Amino acid sequence: MKKLALLLLSSVLLLRGDDGFAKWFQHFQSAVAKGNADFVTERAEFPMDWEYGSTRKIEARAVLVGKFDFYFTDEIKRAVANGKPQRLPSGDYMFTWKARGNEYSMYFKPSGGSFALFALSEGPP
Repeated sequence: MKKLALLLLSSVLLLRGDDGFAKWFQHFQSAVAKGNADFVTERAEFPMDWEYGSTRKIEARAVLVGKFDFYFTDEIKRAVANGKPQRLPSGDYMFTWKARGNEYSMYFKPSGGSFALFALSEGPP
């Protein structure tokens, strides 16, 4: 019975085209919770769109790393911890949450055999 369940699970993952994002995102969530800015910014490209409050762009990796808690507020950390990213037709991923009368989305893209954070956008709910 266990072999059949493993075979079915393997088949489902193959059919869904598991690209490793789910496992990577678990590491991303852990890195955000621990304040591991190096992992969070690995493979990210700058300047990065970061629409949150009065911030609109993060100019360089060193800026995000140096002010990690400024950019990853407690609200954003909670959103990441609870995030359920969806794969977009482009192969990118995103998840959305609502806070302070706005809707926010965080985006990730394939990069160098892994994935990278590439933007946070703000818009009306």
